[in-house]
Amino acid sequence: MLRTDVDNFLDIIKKEGKIALNRVAKILQVPLKTVEAWADFLVEDKVIGIEYKFTTPYVYMNREKSEQTEMRNYMQFDTKKEFYEKAANRGLNAGQIKLLWLKYVNLNKEAMKSMFYEKAKARKLEKSKVDELWRKYVEYMESGD
Repeated sequence: MLRTDVDNFLDIIKKEGKIALNRVAKILQVPLKTVEAWADFLVEDKVIGIEYKFTTPYVYMNREKSEQTEMRNYMQFDTKKEFYEKAANRGLNAGQIKLLWLKYVNLNKEAMKSMFYEKAKARKLEKSKVDELWRKYVEYMESGD
């Protein structure tokens, strides 16, 4: 299993319930700007929430995530290109983007597969062909490049 600093970031939030971003940066020993970029990205994907006490941002786990994950079967997912562009626009470096992409794929793979197979069924594609296409698609997604 791939473990990243983002996983550690989420573990800290789960443990603390709610925590200031500057405290997370100190615990993980990474620049505050990096933690802020991760938080922005995870807030946009509704994995975590953010609130401010005066000017200090605090993050917490979004309790609605499990319901949202179930609903993603009916939503669009970011393509790899869209994901990388969004992350780059937020100032993340290539290594951080790759790790976040792999995490995104890991979190959403089952919902993506379900949607993939539903669309293939609607197009009346042969199951063996769909299985092969899915395998190739997963290889592409997990390449991180």
